[in-house]
Amino acid sequence: MNLFILEDKWIEQVNLEKMVNEIAKEQGITISTLKSYSKVNELAGSLPSPSVDNVFLLDLEIDGDKEAGLKLSQTIRKHDLYATIIFITVHDEFLPVTYKYQSEALDFIAKDKDDVKEHLVRAFKTIHSKLRRFARPTILLKIGTGYTRISLEDILYFTPNPQNSHQSFLQLANNQRITVHGSLTTLEKESPMLFRSHRRCLINISKVTEINTHNHTVLLKGVSKPCPLSRLKNTKLLNQLAEVADTKIN
Repeated sequence: MNLFILEDKWIEQVNLEKMVNEIAKEQGITISTLKSYSKVNELAGSLPSPSVDNVFLLDLEIDGDKEAGLKLSQTIRKHDLYATIIFITVHDEFLPVTYKYQSEALDFIAKDKDDVKEHLVRAFKTIHSKLRRFARPTILLKIGTGYTRISLEDILYFTPNPQNSHQSFLQLANNQRITVHGSLTTLEKESPMLFRSHRRCLINISKVTEINTHNHTVLLKGVSKPCPLSRLKNTKLLNQLAEVADTKIN
């Protein structure tokens, strides 16, 4: 877990750091990074690479601006779709306003009450559960103006966007097709499980159920239409799938 605190009062920073370290120790959670900031622009200018491991604990009021944390949350969410955002403040009357900023915060904690640690423990348990779910192999893809982490288990194949050589179409297991930044050549480097079966197709080899060496096609689980397979890629694909018991070869 990477934790970033925005709090302009030094003593509050110290107390929060102490509290989250205590909680992490009690819950068996590893905090790889713990940084505190007193200025919005300092944190905004030091945002980490997008990751499900990132957690932002933001005070709402910074330097007299009662919505400073809310404004920053918009910047964070645009940059990092999977990060966790938690607000902590004495201005609990601002709770309804958080929805306007669409930051998808996990919790809103009133720091002038006695149950701050209790709220943080509950939040950390939720985050830890989320991190365990994301322990499955994933790849980070640029989509629109931000990034998103997608499980390899959900990926079927990629095809090029004929209208834009710098984009590709991703077909997901839920029948959704989304546009991602990157050519097939770039995307195939993201994981050894992604195999360039053809110049127009990048497949997830864990989804291969049948290879037809006569018609030069590959059938993927959950896909009715076969994907193309280059003659030159037959042997390489067969070698990579040699230990896959449920693959049928014609």
